[in-house]
Amino acid sequence: MPILDETILTLTEATRHLPPRGGRRVAVSTLWRWARKGCGGVRLEYAKLGRAIYTSREALSRFSEALAAADRPMPVEPARSPAPSPIRTPDARSRDVATAKAQLTAAGI
Repeated sequence: MPILDETILTLTEATRHLPPRGGRRVAVSTLWRWARKGCGGVRLEYAKLGRAIYTSREALSRFSEALAAADRPMPVEPARSPAPSPIRTPDARSRDVATAKAQLTAAGI
């Protein structure tokens, strides 16, 4: 979804659309970090025009929803017991050893 077709905001303007954290407005550098590096594996969509970085109200909403979805716990499947390993008879082991030796000899090892 192209950001330029949405309600464009500079990062400074975008800070005014977010709730305060700890009684203070979210820093512009935080939005820049969310856009460039992401948060919790989710990146804020942005557009760069010249040296200015823009985002949109809609991108902020998508970012928030994606963070909330990433934070939900994954359903836990019950633990499965490993399949029992087959028991080799002494004869089967001898055949396997002979086959391995033949393969090594054929490979020149």
